[in-house]
Amino acid sequence: TGPGIIRHIWIALGTFNQVDAYRATRLVIRFDGASEPQVDVPLSDFFLFGHGTLVDVDSMPIQVWKASEDDGPPFLGALNCTFPMPFSRSAEISLVNTSDGPCPFNLHYYVDWEQHGQFDESVLHFRARFNDELTEPPEGRVLSSHGRGDPQVQNLSDADNYRFLDVDGFQGHYVGTGLSIECKPDAPGKWWEGDDMFVIDGETWPPRLHGTGHEDYFNVAYGFRRIGCRPEYGVPVIEKTDRDTHMIDGKFSMYRFHVSDPIPFEKSIVASIEHGHANDCRAHYRSVAYWYGKALI
Repeated sequence: TGPGIIRHIWIALGTFNQVDAYRATRLVIRFDGASEPQVDVPLSDFFLFGHGTLVDVDSMPIQVWKASEDDGPPFLGALNCTFPMPFSRSAEISLVNTSDGPCPFNLHYYVDWEQHGQFDESVLHFRARFNDELTEPPEGRVLSSHGRGDPQVQNLSDADNYRFLDVDGFQGHYVGTGLSIECKPDAPGKWWEGDDMFVIDGETWPPRLHGTGHEDYFNVAYGFRRIGCRPEYGVPVIEKTDRDTHMIDGKFSMYRFHVSDPIPFEKSIVASIEHGHANDCRAHYRSVAYWYGKALI
């Protein structure tokens, strides 16, 4: 019961009976009696290992500690979130089992929060939006070969982009993106070449924030070639099989937090990224958009 601010959430799962336990369990958070929860995201994606196998993550607001290699996938470890989460009246945190069987683990947790007096104005609730899509090139497009694109094709809108977040009637700021991609050998296009785009408050095209490619938005360069974590950006997952011989093949997870450079908006925001140059790539995308916002009344 509020007013208050959640400062830290720590979760550890154990005694798994299925390898997709982190994907099959959703973190659901509801503030101030909202009809729809502000957060409803699989644990694996919220904590930046969207393919489901726990790995070390060392970012500013989200940290994951892998306990050891001995227990095997999906691995035991600790999940930490330090995004501040203010609320005026109430906060409810749940873990929801979406598997077909009984709860696939036992649970340990901390939730640390501050009790406050009445806030001076309505709070911006913390929010996380999950999306999951198998992307396809636009209908009628001549398919590019695997790992290549056609630079003569131009993308003059974000209509076919993969959406991180698309909200209208909210004021707030965008504070981060977690993205997991699986690309199969011989799939058309090259997902690395997709540009990030942020359309703020319904501005006309082209938007003020229009990037130059996946790796550039995630603050690395020349593709995703090695694992590494920094406070506001990183690549915690690169998994390849013997068939994944091209640089874009395999499973990748990456994050970019806008803690020091949040993207404010007054009434709407569309945060998206091309899946390949002019959306020419077929790949499996899973993402979480982290943001704060309040509905305009």
